[in-house]
Amino acid sequence: MSQEGPRAKGLIVGVCVVGFHHTRGPEVEYWIDETGKDQSTRWANLPFQSLPDGSHSHEEDYSYFTLFYEPDEAETEKGERPTTYFGISCNRQIRTTELLYKSADVTRSTVQKSVVVVARKPIFGPIREKLAVVTRAYFLQGNFEDRTIINNLYENLVQLFQNGIGEVDLYNGMTLRELVYRFKWRTLVLFKALILEPKILFFGSNTELLCSSQFSLVSLIPGLIEHLEDSASPILDSYEYTLKKSTSLRSSDRASLLAFMGLPLQVFGKGGMFNPYTPLQQLEALTGEETKFYLIGSTNSLLLSQKHKFADIIVNVDLNTVEILNPEFDASLHLTSYDRKWIDSISHAVSETWPDDDTGRLGTVGFAGSEDYIRWQFEDYLMALLASVKYDGYLTKYCGPPPPEALLPEIDGNPAVDFNLDWIEKWKTTNNFRIFQQFTDEELFDVVEPRHLSSGGISLEDVQRKVAQCVLA
Repeated sequence: MSQEGPRAKGLIVGVCVVGFHHTRGPEVEYWIDETGKDQSTRWANLPFQSLPDGSHSHEEDYSYFTLFYEPDEAETEKGERPTTYFGISCNRQIRTTELLYKSADVTRSTVQKSVVVVARKPIFGPIREKLAVVTRAYFLQGNFEDRTIINNLYENLVQLFQNGIGEVDLYNGMTLRELVYRFKWRTLVLFKALILEPKILFFGSNTELLCSSQFSLVSLIPGLIEHLEDSASPILDSYEYTLKKSTSLRSSDRASLLAFMGLPLQVFGKGGMFNPYTPLQQLEALTGEETKFYLIGSTNSLLLSQKHKFADIIVNVDLNTVEILNPEFDASLHLTSYDRKWIDSISHAVSETWPDDDTGRLGTVGFAGSEDYIRWQFEDYLMALLASVKYDGYLTKYCGPPPPEALLPEIDGNPAVDFNLDWIEKWKTTNNFRIFQQFTDEELFDVVEPRHLSSGGISLEDVQRKVAQCVLA
């Protein structure tokens, strides 16, 4: 699939400061962008997303979230569509006795604030590093009225990303190794669940881990991080209408192959929503008639006490557990023996390379167990799955057993069985499957072999060879 659309503006939308007022709660105190106007008023929930519940119990914490952007009349006339923006905040607190200047409304013993960056793409890794340094310096200066350093952050980020970004910038900062290390074989359960479009709720006390775990999961669908424009609201569905079916394939070009295979699967289209940190103020949107499925995160235990109301699947990042609440997904999310063999090998590679200091960093260890290793494995798994589903559809066209000449000689039986036929039937009811079918060739299995990776026996050398080919392409 290929995509077209209007030319993008600068990646950095604006930078703001959010503070906690003792009577009014979280509120935006300062905003800077290229327009000179306070755009933060577009998003009533931005202050609550920037200062998460429970953040006061941490010295420093981060929140990642999505924002629904609706262009004004003038922007609409220029061809702009409603879309998704992305926010990242770094929040800290300081004792009022340490302040060199105190405004009249400082009445508590501590002051809590966050510095927030709003961008048009989820480039959280590169932004986080600079945001952390600036937020600490902003607090150390002891005078929140002096916002020179905030203005400098905005100018620096605009300049940093003026030439655009590459795929590596979007993946920078992901915690794939930690996701697999924590959830082991359940990582594949979550991956396959995401594609089925249920209501998934991540819960945890550490907001950054809560958010980054979800982005890591989303990043396992090739190309999806680059195409989250419809994720902030269930009414967004522009991605589908900009697609064109790929009619040519350059096998040495990874982007061409992914597009031909129908990737990324658009799991946040019409009716869906993704918000890695969702404050209580957004609960009404979760139960709205337009919202059919979502991936969200919360640090508030209120949602756990009403989990059957808000979730089909609960993921607890504090306990590393995955609980399937809706029995409708029990059979479809059962891993086959081939699935377990495959994901256990990845989990083992990560565990074997996990350092004693528990940081997850690879150090001088080789490719196996690395972030790229995990990403390539899941990419190959998904493409084999898509090819097997197409082959399954091809086989079912025949009344009775297909004639021998219609079968792929190297494939024994129906490989879709190895991926769980219940999962496949459930996937066929989703919106992203409908889009996949509409924009892909019926015989994808002529390009990618329809075979489970565990049944075919993919080796580390195979993965490394693929990496080398893509680098050279």
